[in-house]
Amino acid sequence: MVAMFVAVFIGGLIAFGQLNIEAYPDRPADGRYRDAESGPVVGEIERYITIPIETQVAGIKNLRTIRTISLYGLSDVKLQFSFDYTYERRCSRC
Repeated sequence: MVAMFVAVFIGGLIAFGQLNIEAYPDRPADGRYRDAESGPVVGEIERYITIPIETQVAGIKNLRTIRTISLYGLSDVKLQFSFDYTYERRCSRC
């Protein structure tokens, strides 16, 4: 039993020594670039994405607040719900 433990331990040390571990792996640098002339502008994002989402989710029950941000090529919609509506009350309506 001890011989088996020693053999596995030594094999583990040898395998660990052969691992190719680098602190900083060789890979190309990632970057995001934006071209000022490509993609939708803020007004189009607001008109075609943000406002339709706001109008559709406005009728959801227990919705406390809607916060939206429209940026260049991005529409961020955050919904906050109230938690005073219990699961038991929801199941009683089913």
